[in-house]
Amino acid sequence: MATKWTRLGEKLKAARIALGKEQQQIAAEIGIGRVAVGNIEKGRVSKLTPSIRSYAHIVGWTDDSPERVLAGGEPALRSDGPQASVGEALGAAPDLAIDVREALRRGPLLKSQVVEVETPAGKVLATIVLRGQEGMSAEELLASLRAVTVRVSADETGNQPKE
Repeated sequence: MATKWTRLGEKLKAARIALGKEQQQIAAEIGIGRVAVGNIEKGRVSKLTPSIRSYAHIVGWTDDSPERVLAGGEPALRSDGPQASVGEALGAAPDLAIDVREALRRGPLLKSQVVEVETPAGKVLATIVLRGQEGMSAEELLASLRAVTVRVSADETGNQPKE
């Protein structure tokens, strides 16, 4: 049976994976060893430590989120955190279709990236946002991210070919 500490660890791990960070990166930012991060993620802790609070801060949680998760709730994200919603940036892109704007808000963020693509007509910027399905475990999110291959094709006007 999962304990509240296991649940907290799983939520922190999922947030870390959503940011595309490795345990070693979190450990270095906190100033602890990778094994200690692994212990937090596996719920092998029994009290809220400064390291857990630092981990929560790094993944963008509010200060009270560890307590919220331990009480059975969900973490809240800081408005200035690294997982700030892509949707918040959409004010700068009102020309996106509504279904695209909605898709950018759904599910936990797996990865986001801007890629410069060379074309015969010049360079094009491609914005890639990968989101998981709500309720996926950290392992499922990571597996989904690793399995992604993105193929882009468009005609000269930028329209996607019909299949």
